[in-house]
Amino acid sequence: MNEALMLRQTPDMDEQAFERWQSLLEARTGVHLPIARKSFLLLALSMRMRELVLDDYDSYLAYIQDGSHAGFEWACLVDLLTVHDTRFFRNPESIELVRSFCRNVLQHDQGANKRNLTMWSVGCSTGEEVYSLVMTLTALQQELGAFYFGVTGSDISYPALATAREGIYHLRRLTGVSDDMRAQCFQACGDDYYQVLPALRQRTCFMQGNVLDAATMPKQQFDIIYCQNVLIYFQPERRRLMLNQIVAHLKPGGMVVLGPGEVLRWSHPQLTRLQNKHCLAFTHRGQHTHAE
Repeated sequence: MNEALMLRQTPDMDEQAFERWQSLLEARTGVHLPIARKSFLLLALSMRMRELVLDDYDSYLAYIQDGSHAGFEWACLVDLLTVHDTRFFRNPESIELVRSFCRNVLQHDQGANKRNLTMWSVGCSTGEEVYSLVMTLTALQQELGAFYFGVTGSDISYPALATAREGIYHLRRLTGVSDDMRAQCFQACGDDYYQVLPALRQRTCFMQGNVLDAATMPKQQFDIIYCQNVLIYFQPERRRLMLNQIVAHLKPGGMVVLGPGEVLRWSHPQLTRLQNKHCLAFTHRGQHTHAE
């Protein structure tokens, strides 16, 4: 059944009911769902209601809030409501900024003081962003010599993370990956599917988590925090609060890269904005420590 037909067969939702769902989603995920996206919500709800043979939104609301099944069902719904709009090298200017930053760091730190580089991809979805960063740093290794790096990806969606960990993508998903890079970084699986090579997958770690809960995450710190096309789903005030929590995980001397226009009139006492007309990025003014 196509989406248009499903939507026509979906019962309408009055304003009060929509506001209840809107409040629940914002309370649990931080994501604000505007009235313009009401049809998106109805389609996701109707898909789950058909699976569970439930007839109305109130019954489903009760189902998702109570009982041993509630946690699993909530994860299913969140996955339907999560926009998995990502691709390899989606923001080339930002990727180039990361490459340039890492090169400068590595050229500054030599010999026994060579720095380990760690990155955090916030809202990594199905992993294309994480692997784009891994491929970028792998190419930099070929240029500058061996150094350690790792990229952690986090996302709220369990199914998206499962795809990311597997690292298997159809050829049409490899738009943005050159033929040479595909040959160097992927192995063919048949039927036009390709898997990221094990050596590159070993550079990654994927964890489930809501960016809303950044303040309660383990106190790991990163050289680079890459957070693009994530904050747009939150209200402006919440964006600023979340950013303050996110950058608490940034190492002194590190860099946070955001999506252009995702946050306005935000500043942080420990950060300096980079002068770059293509990217929105900030560096931590503290001095970094060398790897032991």
